[in-house]
Amino acid sequence: MSDKKQLTLRLSEATMEYAAKKAESESKSLNNVMVEITEQYMQWNEAGKVLQRISMEREKVKDEVGVHPDSVDELRSLREGHR
Repeated sequence: MSDKKQLTLRLSEATMEYAAKKAESESKSLNNVMVEITEQYMQWNEAGKVLQRISMEREKVKDEVGVHPDSVDELRSLREGHR
């Protein structure tokens, strides 16, 4: 038994044309293209949520301990043998 559900969509003509051309150029069914687009959007949306949480954590750490100085110059000096 399939775990998939059926859905009827009403898309703009431009969106439908885009999806149909994509399906044809990739030798896929329109259904498969729409599933892929939906899944990609879901992944993008979840990634956006993760980035937002990371940003909030960075601000929280910054508020708690302050901003650390840039260590690039110090690391470069160490690599060049200066101590």
